[in-house]
Amino acid sequence: MNELKKLEYYQNYQDIEKCFLKTKINTLPLCAAENLISPFVKIPLSSDYQERYIMNGLHSYDPLNNFIGSTFLFDIYHLINLQCTKLFGSIYADARTLSGMNCVTSLLMSITENGDKIMVSDSQCGGHQSMKNVCERLGLIIFNMPFDFENYSIDYDETYQILKKENINYFLYAPSDIINPPNYSKLKLPENTVFLYDASQTLGLIAGNQLDNPLITIDNSIVFGGTHKTLPEPANGLIMTCSKEWALKIDSNISPKYIRHTQMHQVVSLLYALFEMEIFGVEYSKKIINYAQELGLELRKREFDIPFIGNQATYTHQIFIKTSEKLMNTIYSNAFKYNITLNKKVKKLFDIHGIRLGTQEIARLKWDYSPIKEIANIIDSLKDNQKDTLTLMDQLNIPREIEFTFKTEAT
Repeated sequence: MNELKKLEYYQNYQDIEKCFLKTKINTLPLCAAENLISPFVKIPLSSDYQERYIMNGLHSYDPLNNFIGSTFLFDIYHLINLQCTKLFGSIYADARTLSGMNCVTSLLMSITENGDKIMVSDSQCGGHQSMKNVCERLGLIIFNMPFDFENYSIDYDETYQILKKENINYFLYAPSDIINPPNYSKLKLPENTVFLYDASQTLGLIAGNQLDNPLITIDNSIVFGGTHKTLPEPANGLIMTCSKEWALKIDSNISPKYIRHTQMHQVVSLLYALFEMEIFGVEYSKKIINYAQELGLELRKREFDIPFIGNQATYTHQIFIKTSEKLMNTIYSNAFKYNITLNKKVKKLFDIHGIRLGTQEIARLKWDYSPIKEIANIIDSLKDNQKDTLTLMDQLNIPREIEFTFKTEAT
């Protein structure tokens, strides 16, 4: 330890760590893209799996042309597949990709050809802003997905007409901002079009049976995404399908073509998170959406411009607040000052300026009471610099115990 203290930048790191931990203890987590990982799910992160190699996947694995000892890692892949069949109804699940973006790039490289046509959800309607860049770099011909801004949904009729007229191979729906999930009974696809759904934001809500699952209703579909939002797991990628054809193509192409070393400790951690979701997923997902709907209603009572779909502010974990540019910057600046995590948005979906909130992390905390009215008061206090945000934050008394998990001593 004395030798460690001699390292030039070790003390700098220690200072950063102390400040980070102190800040997180006093943070109100309302960012729609982050979550808490339980001590149970963290167990594999310190395991020996990380340093071990395996090539290929479920269908392409050959133990005699692989790393010695990789059979154990193959067994983990098999368990991931079985667990995803339970939670998502998939016949194939692949957890080799390293993050949400690595997931989509690896998937598209594995299944598309240069010159293929693809419809993509644009960032102005809530689509992930990196998707077009990836598609362009892969030489795909891009069409914008029609969007119904009044109802915050896909324009189903116009989408079908363009897909059919242009003979488009793939429909990539990748919502980063989403309060109205797809209605699959309205989503018609031509026979040759594959539906690619980036469910990074909603994987946990689908696993918890609170949102419809396209794998069940759309034959030619692939669901994929990052696993660290409503599915509380370290950043990893997950790809699932019910198509044997696409399963074989994905399985044989991803590794060893595009990925050589998978982060196996995170793959096992994902498996642990899927165990959590099997037991606690329904209750947890219901709480996420209930909190979001209640918060949207409370904010509207405080004269925030909260778009509603029917009689609800949202059907996911997200809440939108439409603002002026000045109000957006004021709210964000004060949130930064008082350690309240949220996102500011500049896009048509928010009528140009707005704030996005998420409830998946506060729903993971073990509150003794519903904190929604108090949280609404805190957000209301961010509208100007006169109200005492700090006092409201102190009164909130944010818990640090995590719900919807197994006790670690039981493992």
